[in-house]
This record gives sequence, structure tokens and C-alpha cells, in this order.
Amino acid sequence: MSTARMIEHRITRDLLRRRERAGPRSMAERLITAAAVTAGLLLLGSYLQELLWALLGGAVVLTLGTRTR
Repeated sequence: MSTARMIEHRITRDLLRRRERAGPRSMAERLITAAAVTAGLLLLGSYLQELLWALLGGAVVLTLGTRTR
């Protein structure tokens, strides 16, 4: 085996060992993750609606403010 392949094998083996030691996630961690994702989606959804209205207003102003000769 080449040196690079040996290093790659060692890193992969160490990562797999670390994953085995981590164990399953607790119910509290799952609940916190679900609550954080839900709050993030609600926050993002409310901002997206406001940004859409601002974009629409800007498009109207740009369209009505343009002169044609």
C-alpha cells in the first residue's frame, strides 16, 4: 500500500470508530432539532413574503417611472 492510501485508510477507520462511539441521538436532541427547523422555516417564510412584496413594488415603480419618447 502506498503512503497516501495508508493515511486514507487510517482516517476512514478513525471516523468509523468515532461514529460508533457517538451512539443514537436522544429524544431531547431530536425535539430541539425539529423545533429549530420549524422556527427557521416560519421566520424564512415571513421574510420571503415581505421580500416578494418589496420586489413587486420596486418593479411597479421602475415600470411607471420609465419614460418613453
